[in-house]
Amino acid sequence: MRLTPVFLGVLLASPASAITLYDDNLNRFSVGGHLGFNLVQTDGDTELLDSSSRIRFHYERSVTREWTAEAMMEWGFNAIDSGSQLTLNGDSLQAAREGDFLFNRLGFLAFEHDRYGRLSAGKQWSVYYDVAGPTDNFIMTGGLASGTYNFGSDGGLSGTGRADSALQYRNDWGGFSVGLQYQARVAGEVGILPPPECEEENPPAECAVFEDVDIEYDDSYGASLRYRWQNWMVGVAYNRGDFDSTFRRQQVAELKDEALIFGASYGTLYQPGLYLAVNYADTENHEIDNQNRVFNGNGYEVMLNWTFDNNLTLVSGINELKSDDASYEEVNGVYRKRLYIVGAHYEWGTQLRLYFEAKIDDSDFGFEGLGEEDLYGIGARFFF
Repeated sequence: MRLTPVFLGVLLASPASAITLYDDNLNRFSVGGHLGFNLVQTDGDTELLDSSSRIRFHYERSVTREWTAEAMMEWGFNAIDSGSQLTLNGDSLQAAREGDFLFNRLGFLAFEHDRYGRLSAGKQWSVYYDVAGPTDNFIMTGGLASGTYNFGSDGGLSGTGRADSALQYRNDWGGFSVGLQYQARVAGEVGILPPPECEEENPPAECAVFEDVDIEYDDSYGASLRYRWQNWMVGVAYNRGDFDSTFRRQQVAELKDEALIFGASYGTLYQPGLYLAVNYADTENHEIDNQNRVFNGNGYEVMLNWTFDNNLTLVSGINELKSDDASYEEVNGVYRKRLYIVGAHYEWGTQLRLYFEAKIDDSDFGFEGLGEEDLYGIGARFFF
């Protein structure tokens, strides 16, 4: 059975990919995931948070000699209920929004042929993420400037992250990999999480800007093209959709959402030696600022790692997202989210990852010049 590029990427980022519960050379059923915690220090407070814990069920069946059927179900769960509004990285945005113990991360059905490619349907990693994904491997922060997790969500509505209701086709020719995506009409609530004072019984009037906005997308489309040569990968991806936004039952806007990303990477994550990943994204009506206002922008992410033979990996990187919208900036000023990341990850045996990461913030939001707090933390993830 051939592993798809997206699922293979998930496995490579985990010390232990999964536990195979059944395999008769025709059917294979496995369970995987991880349970983790973060101990975080920010703004003088110490908090214990969940580390994007999840459980995954994966079933494959050889339908014929040429065709393989695959079903994937993955749920995230909030193992630690701290009541905190602190969101660490893009991948954890949906966990914070859901608030429930258990929530859906992935769920799809796929059919694959070695020659004709792969067709899949359901909630799955987008073709846009094929190019954005290599920089999204920090644990306590990151994934905030590539356009993947837009509108304070997992990117499911727009189709750039874990696309909610997507049909995908993928195939490889030599070193080239192509991905095509269609996403049916979807609707949901989006917006950044409010500060604690806005959760009180009688919140201040200014908290109105933090209320969720209802978004409804028409059909959206995406495509990716990547080329691999030895340890190098270069790629480009594009995603387009039109949406209506409603606030307090009143239509706010009808806008076109576009995201274009270029990316490259070298090396293999957590393998001895150098790992380098970079991307640059240009977006239109795809991001929101710290007060839920939509803007055009561009951003870039960098991840630079070195892994030693003793399984210690030094990690570093940058995320920067900046408005590029004259009409927005005239009213609100320039929005710039910039953060520097340093840390170390250690693989202790085959199933445990220990880590330290620090986020040094250099953001500047609007005319007031507001930013975010620095963050420091340690944590652990146990993989199964």
